[in-house]
Amino acid sequence: MLSFGNSLFLFALAGLAVPILLHLINRELAVNLKFPSIRFINRSQLPRREKRKLRDLLLLLLRLFLFAAVVLAFAKPVWIEPLASVPEGTTLRQTVYLVDASSSMARGNQWQEALAAVRKDIADTDSDQVGMVVYADRVLSQLPLSEDSDPVENFLQELEPSFTAGSPGPAIETAVRLFRPDSDKRLVLVSDFQETDWQRDLPGVSEDVELVFLTPRANDAVNVGIVNVNTVPVGKNRARVLVTVRNNSSESQTVSITLNGEFGSEEKMVNLPAGQLGNATFTLDVEEPRAMTANLRADIYNRDNVWHFWVAPHPVVRVIAFLPNLDEPQAVNAFYFLQTALEVESESDWVRFEVMALDRGFFEESVLVDADVIVIPAAAAYLKDYQWEDLITYLDQGRTAIVLPGERFPKQFRALERHGIMNSRFLGLAGNTNERQTPYHLSSINPSSRLAQTFADAAAKDLFLVNVYRYVRLQPSSEDTILMAFENGDPAILALSVGQGTLYAPTFAFDPSWTDLPLRNSFLPLVRELVQEGFDTNRLRQQIFVEEASQLAEPILAPTSLEADGKYWEINVNPSESVSGHVDTEQWLPALLSQKPLYAKGTATTHAFPSGSGSQKDLWPWLLMIALLCLLLESLLTGIKDTVQPSVLQKTDPV
Repeated sequence: MLSFGNSLFLFALAGLAVPILLHLINRELAVNLKFPSIRFINRSQLPRREKRKLRDLLLLLLRLFLFAAVVLAFAKPVWIEPLASVPEGTTLRQTVYLVDASSSMARGNQWQEALAAVRKDIADTDSDQVGMVVYADRVLSQLPLSEDSDPVENFLQELEPSFTAGSPGPAIETAVRLFRPDSDKRLVLVSDFQETDWQRDLPGVSEDVELVFLTPRANDAVNVGIVNVNTVPVGKNRARVLVTVRNNSSESQTVSITLNGEFGSEEKMVNLPAGQLGNATFTLDVEEPRAMTANLRADIYNRDNVWHFWVAPHPVVRVIAFLPNLDEPQAVNAFYFLQTALEVESESDWVRFEVMALDRGFFEESVLVDADVIVIPAAAAYLKDYQWEDLITYLDQGRTAIVLPGERFPKQFRALERHGIMNSRFLGLAGNTNERQTPYHLSSINPSSRLAQTFADAAAKDLFLVNVYRYVRLQPSSEDTILMAFENGDPAILALSVGQGTLYAPTFAFDPSWTDLPLRNSFLPLVRELVQEGFDTNRLRQQIFVEEASQLAEPILAPTSLEADGKYWEINVNPSESVSGHVDTEQWLPALLSQKPLYAKGTATTHAFPSGSGSQKDLWPWLLMIALLCLLLESLLTGIKDTVQPSVLQKTDPV
């Protein structure tokens, strides 16, 4: 039988009438004209045009065939060998089993119970044909409907739970499309029906599909799982590891958390109330990156008892500064205050800075790619438009930049406005440029910033005593974040979001002619925290789950920890699979699955191929070959020159 995958394209065949109508409308009509002055010229026989008319007709037919073949190819016709005929007066009974192979099905003996339930249902149900769809985060495999039960048993023996989370929506669509439209349909869903999987993105199922739910339940035993592991450098070659666990049991539990790695192992005990989270903290000496695991004792679900992660020493932040040099030599001298503050090291520092100074002429994409943070003291006013675009591209990748004003501050802040980086309006300069007058003072810090944590209590008092002799006045916009402000409310430091990154724009230069900040104790922590404010110390360490590991060059089938392309990848089982909440299969699932039917009751779907025991033959490749043949013949016909000669009038002498 013939079926179409994209039957809506068949409506385009109506376009075949257009060239035929144009051909009929634009036919040449002969008009006889009589001229007295040529009455002495004898009539001559005009050449016949049948040959030209025949070629035009062939061209019309070829073009119609070409258009029709292309349209039919887009409709994806398929010739399907029919199944064994069903006696008249009976209905073909079809059963499709939708088997959940997500990681949570490995809980206890749940997987074995699920397969046993499928075998028992097959034996107890009188179905003419049986098929199967197995899924996890996607459709893993499927078995077409068949009258033979041996392939089903062989299929079941090869199945095992994956390490990924569940997503039943696409699998339900695949399963429903296996049914014949005129059959007696029975869809058996085999799953633990976790709330995290079954209450999102579920497609509708027609009312003529009987839904059966097989729910193998694991016995109510202790289950504690690791939810997350986070590592934070706390000093030179020291790191803190925070392990978060959840008690999914109905009673309080005391669990043992063990860290295993090259250094050996360390164990801590944690008390967990029922259904609550708990943490265990470890402090390690780390001189180089190491792959480690956090482990729990075996319980009913072992896959959430191991978490693979990396622990690494304090990161090195590469800072590149672009200087105006001879254009503003005082700005170059002021830069060394900033460089000195960044390069100071102590045993308590958890991050180290490498600072490099370059001329603004080196401001280009090939140089920016090597920087974690860039600093532009006064040189921003001299950047070209294409360099501003390179800066925006750099920031959009999640990087950080600090732009300080110089003597040509109006051009710098207008460039920030012109390129859509800053929404605040430039108003001018506050303070005298020639002599020092009553200074301005800082008075507030954004409470959600890192600076608010650093400058608290006594540290804030010293910062608010800083004298600022002049600064650039801005009319703040609600779209820009004010990181620090003066007593009169004017912005002192703006945090401007650009894509995934941040540009910090102080309204005063770190120069003694603008402020005495470089000479105060607050300068060093202010600069270091400002650089770290937008720097992601975990950028080289990416945490993903098994179902997301397709980002890597080679597929990952189980949790692991590996280094690839200079990045540390932590691959773990999705913690949502350890959640024990279940959907009520009697109350909620039938209602959810009937909201958006895939097809109406008693009608065939135009996008679903009926299943068959014979082979399915795609016809669209042959139609494309016919279209190419028509195109070739059309080219040959249009290339033939018209051999018909023009009419010849024979002149005779007058009588």
